[in-house]
Amino acid sequence: LTHPEMTDSTPSGSPTASFGPATVVLIALALVMVFSIWGLRHTTWMQERAGVEHAAQRLNANPVLGQFSRACRDVAARVQPSVVHISSRQVVPGATGRGVSIATGSGWVYDEAGHIVTNWHVVDGSSGIEVQFHDGEVRSATLVGEDPSTDIAVLQVAAGGLHPAPRVNGDLPPAQGDLVFAFGSPFDFRFSMSAGLVSGLGRSVGLLWRETETGVGYENFIQV
Repeated sequence: LTHPEMTDSTPSGSPTASFGPATVVLIALALVMVFSIWGLRHTTWMQERAGVEHAAQRLNANPVLGQFSRACRDVAARVQPSVVHISSRQVVPGATGRGVSIATGSGWVYDEAGHIVTNWHVVDGSSGIEVQFHDGEVRSATLVGEDPSTDIAVLQVAAGGLHPAPRVNGDLPPAQGDLVFAFGSPFDFRFSMSAGLVSGLGRSVGLLWRETETGVGYENFIQV
């Protein structure tokens, strides 16, 4: 025979008896939260996956990006042979005597006679100028014209085998919003190409006013 008081080995007032149901509820709530978060993430992933697939379908159906890339490559092929890299040697005084400073910049072939247009500040005071073409050829150049007030200089190299830069009709000036490309050697990176929009016209930043010896400079920049 079993004594009535011994039928339950766990006293009714013990912590296990009082907190058992609460623990089960907490575990159940935790599971619900975990599965809810997982379900939300899965739903978000499904929506993102559907968006990716729809975007891929639209891109595959519309070849405009491929056509635009091909057009950009054609612009590069058309323009780059007329873009040159300018290296200018300048003799400068130093603490131990005279030294040589190298200035670099961009330029472009103006005509088949060998005229090159560049910036005046690149060749100002130079003792020797070299022009490197896109194919790697280097030719010596002479300074034949300069205008510090507009920061423009004209060089000349030996004629022959040149590709003058294409120039648009003067009746079609740039306008705000136009897509434009820039070629040159920024930071001595030769034959770089970039693209942007014309942000504004007639900009002046006072750069030429500070750099020219006469304190006179004319600026009418295209902001890109």
